[in-house]
Amino acid sequence: MINNYFGFTKNPFLKHVNTKDIFNWGEFENISNRLSYFLKDKGIFLLTGLIGSGKTTAIKTFSESINPNSHRIVYIHDSFDSKRDFYRTLLEKLDVNPPFIGGDARNMLRKHLLEMYYIKKISPIIVFDEAQNLNGYILEEIRLLSNFDFESIFPALFILSGHNLLKQRLALNENEALNQRITLRFHLTGMTLEETCSYMKHCLEKAGSSHAIFTDSVLNKIHESSNGVIRKINTICSNLLLSAMTKNKKIVDDLVFDTSRGEWE
Repeated sequence: MINNYFGFTKNPFLKHVNTKDIFNWGEFENISNRLSYFLKDKGIFLLTGLIGSGKTTAIKTFSESINPNSHRIVYIHDSFDSKRDFYRTLLEKLDVNPPFIGGDARNMLRKHLLEMYYIKKISPIIVFDEAQNLNGYILEEIRLLSNFDFESIFPALFILSGHNLLKQRLALNENEALNQRITLRFHLTGMTLEETCSYMKHCLEKAGSSHAIFTDSVLNKIHESSNGVIRKINTICSNLLLSAMTKNKKIVDDLVFDTSRGEWE
């Protein structure tokens, strides 16, 4: 309905966006550069940020840019009930049939990572998204798994991604050993007002719109309400477009914004 009313070719503020249509703002480009450097520096990359600020999108974009002949992405979004579940999941993601006993699974995984590194010349990049939800003993297993220093090699790379709670957990004494093994860190915040405006223009243009739909005053209010966080911007804009349509208006002005505020707050 919204697409037909405004003449869009698609919803301009979708939750999931094709990587070729992603808006590259300052911090997003910074993340991309850090992740590219991480391929050479290796170790553990800590990516934190505000909820909805684009962490998963950054990882997805990075994943699609790597060379499959030298690296393989292993993406994990789940928490684990036990150490055995943790290692079985990793082995299955790497197309290896896990053994029944948990300790054997750990040894099998380390052996498989070394084989991939030496024989296939491939380094897995193991991504733990929403890592703030991982149990403490799983964080310790990640530290142990990353500890190949005695062989002076790094057959696998690790990315821990999560919101502010992850930073707080890693700062605890119980996680000091893991915290010290992190080689690169980046914290993603919201966009500036200028970036928010450019982002909205970018989304509208990708949806086939050639003229302004949001007034300058509303652009400022959207940025203030969202703190420049992409997911919030998308939610607010989608609600505003729907509200404007129900009011038979083609422009989202202050009246539309003010009468719709309760729909996303």
